[in-house]
Amino acid sequence: MSDKKTGILLLSHGSRLEEGKKVIEAYKNMYLEEFPEAIVDYAFMEIRKPGIPETIKKLTTENDLEKIIVVPVFVAHGLHTKRDIPDLLGIESDFDIEEVSCHHHDHGHSHGHHHHHHEHSHEEEEEEFEFDGEIILTDPLGVDKRMYEIIKDRVSEHL
Repeated sequence: MSDKKTGILLLSHGSRLEEGKKVIEAYKNMYLEEFPEAIVDYAFMEIRKPGIPETIKKLTTENDLEKIIVVPVFVAHGLHTKRDIPDLLGIESDFDIEEVSCHHHDHGHSHGHHHHHHEHSHEEEEEEFEFDGEIILTDPLGVDKRMYEIIKDRVSEHL
């Protein structure tokens, strides 16, 4: 850990099923078991509470943070990690809608307005939060030998 007071936000997609909450909660608890002094909590991108602003408010109200590291507990990059989550965090994104729309292969960056609001039902408007420190969004879990070991375990349970 650095000298800066750092908070860690484990970010789950969010689901109506309780299982998702249990999993992200378990990861938070595992992290705290290994690093009892850590300032760590979780949030859901959508569907379930607490949302990102709610957890950031909680982390910053209870601690004098200078930095928050957001870890999307997602398997791979997608529109959520490239566009929606940076938008929710209020941080710059290198996402370019031109790269994924149609069959347009021109990599010149157009300066049109590409603000998209996702089509998910939000019961209420997303809260705002204020944080003057640094927010770092890590890569999702991605390709990792440790993930592959889990896949092998899942298969071998049924062979």
